[in-house]
Amino acid sequence: MVQAEAEAQAETLVETSSLDSMIRTATIQDFDRIMEMMINFANSSPFSAQHNPQYNDQYVRRLLCQFIQQGVILVGEIKGEIQGMLIAGIAPDVWLPNVKAMKEIAWWVEPEHRGSSLGYRLLKEYVKCGEKMVEKNIIDTFTLTNMEISPDFNLKKRGWRPIETNYVYEGV
Repeated sequence: MVQAEAEAQAETLVETSSLDSMIRTATIQDFDRIMEMMINFANSSPFSAQHNPQYNDQYVRRLLCQFIQQGVILVGEIKGEIQGMLIAGIAPDVWLPNVKAMKEIAWWVEPEHRGSSLGYRLLKEYVKCGEKMVEKNIIDTFTLTNMEISPDFNLKKRGWRPIETNYVYEGV
């Protein structure tokens, strides 16, 4: 039942294309490729504990279904092959459960396709999805995480405001 609902919602959201590339909402059939990219994403993390992940396949697939139902998973295709993704989930505020935010969890473009417009186009589509959800009162806001290795998209100029910085303790 969860998979059928996820596929139905995926069909209603998004599809934008440009010549030989396209941004669209992911479907369950994309999960294998998304999981491959998640491994690449984890291995490129500046946090070494995330390297060489051993994901529980069933757990991750259930989680991806949840993100499709309550959030968004966008994939970017180039010449029919998925080369990028942006995953975001909706969660209530810890202290104010009626305040909901959609938070970007993973934004990845395969290294050989960086420098193309794919990452930026994923971001633009994420903004459109977030704005629609705010307009429909599904969420109150949506966020983006910018890691130290993230490309510079000049986010302030594009309407984003930094609200916090996270640090990893590495000792003194």
